[in-house]
Amino acid sequence: MGLFDRFKRKKVPEPAAPALSISAPEALPEPDTKAVILLDREIDWTAVSKTVAVHFDDQALAFNALNAPNAPAMTFTLEGKEFFCSYFAMPYPAQVYDLSSLQVGLFSPQEREKLLSHKCFLVLSQQGGGTSLEEKRKICRLFTRLTGALMELEGAIGFFLPSAELLISRRLYLQNTAVLEKNRDNPEYFPAPLWISIRSGQKGETSLVGTWGLQQFGFLELWFLDAKSPWPELYEKLYLMSIFQITGKELYQNMDTIAFTPDNPSTFKELNGALFIVGGSI
Repeated sequence: MGLFDRFKRKKVPEPAAPALSISAPEALPEPDTKAVILLDREIDWTAVSKTVAVHFDDQALAFNALNAPNAPAMTFTLEGKEFFCSYFAMPYPAQVYDLSSLQVGLFSPQEREKLLSHKCFLVLSQQGGGTSLEEKRKICRLFTRLTGALMELEGAIGFFLPSAELLISRRLYLQNTAVLEKNRDNPEYFPAPLWISIRSGQKGETSLVGTWGLQQFGFLELWFLDAKSPWPELYEKLYLMSIFQITGKELYQNMDTIAFTPDNPSTFKELNGALFIVGGSI
């Protein structure tokens, strides 16, 4: 069995038409995409436009609204898609989301300290473009490239994705965007660590490890229930399974089975808006 064969689900035949699941293709992704770039100092808008021009071209700056009193902004057009970027000269409001509540993410303890002490932030958004899984995937890849360009600004220190409650340091974000650049022509690649967070927890004596963020692509979250494998293996499985769904290679649904090792399948069971992976050798 090949490495990727382990992540192919086996559909159990059903005598009657299956009930509609929110993980079915009819469940559309969230059309809007938004994220926050954290800064440790005030920035010059000229530097923003220059940075984008270096990575893309001069035509990327389509509209400039520098005189907006509360939130100066500009609009970028990339491959026909419009991205809106606004600047706020204050810390990200705790009443919107308390970043200090995020104990786990893609950052070191020292980087987390720096992220929490940010002084101001950018909001980057794309409205209405993610109307299908293919379009959402395209938007997110462009969004990642644009964010990677902005992350090279002097003063940029990190990234926060509200839809996945995911906090990432500048260092690790740029590492992942570099991988995306190398795979720009590979339709089977998607930078899942920048869009999906991995959570772990405990319910009684049962351990839980799963995704947070697949809902923005129209899928149920994936959770391992009482898994015994080392956490790096579980993280790898969850990222790969997420990539397979986001790139359209797989669609995991209730009562499908999956065999991470031959002849020892696990079963997907839908509960409370998530797919729990139970049994088998996990």
